[in-house]
Amino acid sequence: MKNILLILFIIISKFGFSQDIKQSFNFANELYEKQDYVGAAITYRRVIYFDKVEEYRKRCYKNIADCLYETHEYEEAADYYELAFFQQKTDSSKAEILFRKLSCYLIQNSFEYAQVELLNLPDKLTFEQNRRKIFYSALLNFSIEKFDESKKEFIQLIDTTNIKSRNRVEGLFIKNEKISRLSPRKARILSMIMPGLGQFYAGDIKNGANSILLTAGIAAWGITAAVRSANPLDALITMVPWFQRYYSGGYKKAEIIAENQKKKRRAKVYNEILDEVSQ
Repeated sequence: MKNILLILFIIISKFGFSQDIKQSFNFANELYEKQDYVGAAITYRRVIYFDKVEEYRKRCYKNIADCLYETHEYEEAADYYELAFFQQKTDSSKAEILFRKLSCYLIQNSFEYAQVELLNLPDKLTFEQNRRKIFYSALLNFSIEKFDESKKEFIQLIDTTNIKSRNRVEGLFIKNEKISRLSPRKARILSMIMPGLGQFYAGDIKNGANSILLTAGIAAWGITAAVRSANPLDALITMVPWFQRYYSGGYKKAEIIAENQKKKRRAKVYNEILDEVSQ
């Protein structure tokens, strides 16, 4: 009799536990549909943790990845997309997972991983998926500064009859070539020759003027103090560390400004290209 009661207790416990997992899974799906991605991810994780027989576990991976993607946790999202990939049955569904994973890597600037995922895409893609493949390849090539390849791919996405947009993209890539010529090293050298010159070269007039005024002002102050001082050498020695500080700071800053200006201008061109292609 005791053995029968024990068996019944085990069966009831397992049934109740199974029902609890099922309820959690359904609740997670509800949260997901309501776009409560934080709550959904937590609930899906609970299902995975308690689902020892893996009845629902594999069905959670993609949704967890989507939740993490929507909450900008791209690194972990990519890991869950990897798990979800192996649960897909068709080339089309596998491609969708890889596109999301590829997007995670591009956002994180993990370009080597993005290249791998691009190569992993199935050969058989729908028309729309093939366009997305070209689009992601164009983004990747622009990011790794393969601009000629990127240009070909972006133009490929524009209708052949839309001459205006094609010419516009061509013009933006010509503009990008000019941006590539902006050299942070040259800005540094120019400011070593003459304080502020590197900033002017980078297009930062305000900081260039500040650099000239600071270094020239300190030099003038030192010379004036030396002329008026009973001991000119002491006055000059006092001035030199200050001059050196602002002089070296100026040419180092010129290099940073040029690098930032280059990134800023390229980002603007990049966004204009995306706007043109998306029309």
